[in-house]
Amino acid sequence: MSARRRSRSPWVLSVAALLGVGVIGCGGSPTAPARDDVFYLHGGGVIDRSYSWEVYFSPLDSAKTDRLPRVVGVGVLNGDVRFGRPIDWYIRGADYTPQGRFISYQSPRQFLFSIYERVDPTGDPWPEVLKRYEADVAQQGAQILTQRMPVASANAQGRAYLLRTRVPSRPDYLAYSHEVLLRSEHRVLLVQVVHGAETEAIADEVSAALKSMLVY
Repeated sequence: MSARRRSRSPWVLSVAALLGVGVIGCGGSPTAPARDDVFYLHGGGVIDRSYSWEVYFSPLDSAKTDRLPRVVGVGVLNGDVRFGRPIDWYIRGADYTPQGRFISYQSPRQFLFSIYERVDPTGDPWPEVLKRYEADVAQQGAQILTQRMPVASANAQGRAYLLRTRVPSRPDYLAYSHEVLLRSEHRVLLVQVVHGAETEAIADEVSAALKSMLVY
């Protein structure tokens, strides 16, 4: 594992733009509206609260701007996490099995945005949580470029990392990810954004999603 670096390359400098999140107000419980009023956000049918990966959470909706698509509020991981995401993201994979819950989105702007629930004891101090995560990173063969940067979502504190991973192929290529450990009183999450070397084009939508995230 590498020591903390002070690299000044553009994709490292973009950490501040991607993860410079503030605090916003909290909303209520994410209850799905009546079935005939709610449309599945990926064009696949109507949300059914008994099996949908998402429920609609309107307090986090926002209109399209010059820099962002229309944002829709959703509740995920059985309502334990709520955030606003661009309307054109689609679910790439999900699993709500206890102690292994995650949901992963694909953006048309060529990056992945995933939320994983970790099994860290919520009473553990930050250093213990971070050491376990860093051990996982080392075991997976990724290189930490920057680490333990303080960040915050709408109601949770976090620590951010920038990772680089060599992906075996012909030829090999490098994948980059910004990863944020977020913790609330009840759970620890890993928010992972996998992207290419350039991040300027995606900074606004990633930052908006993190700013809005409520962790319960």
